[in-house]
Amino acid sequence: MKFKKIKTDRLLGISAMIISLLTLIIFIYQTGIIREQSKLSVKPRLDFTINQGGNDTLVVFQQVLENKGLGPAIIDSIYFTYKGKTFPLDTENLFEDQFPKLLDYGYLTQHATLGRGSTLMPGEERSLSTYNIPVAKLDSVFYYLNVGPDDDPPFQVHAVYTSIYEDEFWKVDSNSSQPEKLDKR
Repeated sequence: MKFKKIKTDRLLGISAMIISLLTLIIFIYQTGIIREQSKLSVKPRLDFTINQGGNDTLVVFQQVLENKGLGPAIIDSIYFTYKGKTFPLDTENLFEDQFPKLLDYGYLTQHATLGRGSTLMPGEERSLSTYNIPVAKLDSVFYYLNVGPDDDPPFQVHAVYTSIYEDEFWKVDSNSSQPEKLDKR
């Protein structure tokens, strides 16, 4: 078997094609890394908190939705669930329909609604509801709701949101601070 001598110009041509192919592969890989980094740099992270305050005669419970992420959170949907049923984010109507005595024990001083497309910027928080209870009626409210002072409310608030890329959706609820990535809307 005879070996043919490879000419220098042919060897340089093959080397140049291999180097070009490797450069293309590295470029594609790097572009993917940059795209992922770009998405992570604007990833929102919503979280619910319940603030409690007041004075000697009045206790104030405030439910807040806050964006603790790096980018804006665009709300896709936000709603209550109670006993397997879904209700729109309207605290006053939820109380009237499901917990009518709550408005006898205390009163709402603020309730907000967030619709589809509402945006929470990084660090921004929105008060969803503020419920005021006279201290004398606090035990009656806990008994009525069948919860203790340190328990979560019997209803949950859920928020489905996306980033500015609108290709990934997350869901977070008021009883869990860990967002869940959704496969589909």
